Amino acid sequence: MNKLRGFVLTILFFFSLPIVIGFMPFPNNEKYVPATPEEKILYASNDLVVSDVAPPKEPFKVLLLFTHSHETYKPFLQNEKGMVAVYDDQSNLYSMHQLMEDYFRLNGMEAKTLDVDVMTVLKENGKTIVDAYKTVRPYVAEELKTNQYDLILDIHRDSASYKKTTIVHKDVSYAKAAFVIGAENPNYKLNKSIAQTISDSMNAIIPDISRGIIEKKGSGVDGVYNQDLAKEFILIEIGGIDNTEDEVYRTAAVLAQAVANSLAKK
Repeated sequence: MNKLRGFVLTILFFFSLPIVIGFMPFPNNEKYVPATPEEKILYASNDLVVSDVAPPKEPFKVLLLFTHSHETYKPFLQNEKGMVAVYDDQSNLYSMHQLMEDYFRLNGMEAKTLDVDVMTVLKENGKTIVDAYKTVRPYVAEELKTNQYDLILDIHRDSASYKKTTIVHKDVSYAKAAFVIGAENPNYKLNKSIAQTISDSMNAIIPDISRGIIEKKGSGVDGVYNQDLAKEFILIEIGGIDNTEDEVYRTAAVLAQAVANSLAKK
């Protein structure tokens, strides 16, 4: 009986010995966990990243602004408010900026809208639409002091008829675009070159969706449109007063894709 008890005690001693040793304060007494195969592959990959992979390219940056911020479309306003007008202080081009930004983001670019409702500022200061370009100018200039952009788009709508501002492609209607270049500014040729590149790229996606370049100079017109602030400054008109919201957004999507194809990927 005593021999059996001694045998049991001996077995229990050797069984508990590793546990007791585990709690003793030996130097470097840390649990060793071997790396899994996945972890080893990750470390090897990280080593390669440090020496072989180039840093990521800076994203193409687009600034949107709406000098005639209250310009709107008759069908859009009729759906929103049940009224017909071509200007409105709520349902207008400026109110569409978020979705327009999203189209550029979906094409891998960064997009930001200049944070000023120009026509509200005009009204608050007792000015008219004639003063719009002078009013927005300091806001744009200040933005360009602190941020750099690859493209600046001043977005408008035309006053032309539906027939002139609409294109149907494969049974889908789009608002036509037109690029307005002030021919009285020092960046004129550069502005025009960039506008032509975008126009051609849009037409490559949807034939004849762009009406091309409209040059403005002489008496009775601005002739500059703040495009002297940057060679990448482009004024674009999307559709006319009778185009629908869907037609405008379709063209905005084509515009973003065209910019990505012709400028951002180069």
